[in-house]
Amino acid sequence: MRLHRFYVSQPLGEEVVIEDVSLIHQWTHVFRYTINDSVILFNGDGNDCCYSIQEVHKKSCTLQRSTTNRSYIPSRHITLCLSCIKKDNFELAIQKATELGITSFIPVLSSRSEKKNLSFERLEKIVIESAEQCGRGDIPSLQQITPLSEVLDLISSSSSSRGIAFNMDGTPLQNAHEDKPNTETFILVGPEGGWSVEELILMKQHNVTIHSLGNTVLRTETAAIAACTCIMLL
Repeated sequence: MRLHRFYVSQPLGEEVVIEDVSLIHQWTHVFRYTINDSVILFNGDGNDCCYSIQEVHKKSCTLQRSTTNRSYIPSRHITLCLSCIKKDNFELAIQKATELGITSFIPVLSSRSEKKNLSFERLEKIVIESAEQCGRGDIPSLQQITPLSEVLDLISSSSSSRGIAFNMDGTPLQNAHEDKPNTETFILVGPEGGWSVEELILMKQHNVTIHSLGNTVLRTETAAIAACTCIMLL
């Protein structure tokens, strides 16, 4: 039987005491775990630690480690800079991008952004749950909403960074290539309606390359998932 994985923000030794009441409630009331049941814990250090439950109380749970295995951590640093869109669609894109191996997220404030505020508490929960489900050994970072101009300044401030934006009239993505394998990549995906002419000009001034994902008009969340998939395969 496949064991469930859970992220915890504490050191993982031979014995651990979990005091996260919400996690204990999930174990005892949702999964119906009892003494000697096993779970996998990870804290972002690249290890999956299998533990057996030794003691269960309302506000604490004691576990004993049985095995430790290396978990998957993406080797490339890829940031998804996603323009703010409707909450449900933004959350879907973040969830799937986490599964695909994106290492960082920047919500972008662009001229056509539909939504200017997001629930970061909920987004962090979605990112953690996605990492737990897909087997990642790390948790992607989530930054605050940032104006496009500041994101572009961040990209151009380092010679080891490159930006790839997506727009209908961009060059076909198959013409792109990974000429610098260790380069930090920023994927920029615009809102419904696309980037404005002024924003595209600003991107080119910051040496961001503009590519297309085909001949059909994609929803922003679809474009984000497709772009992440394609860049991960370059």
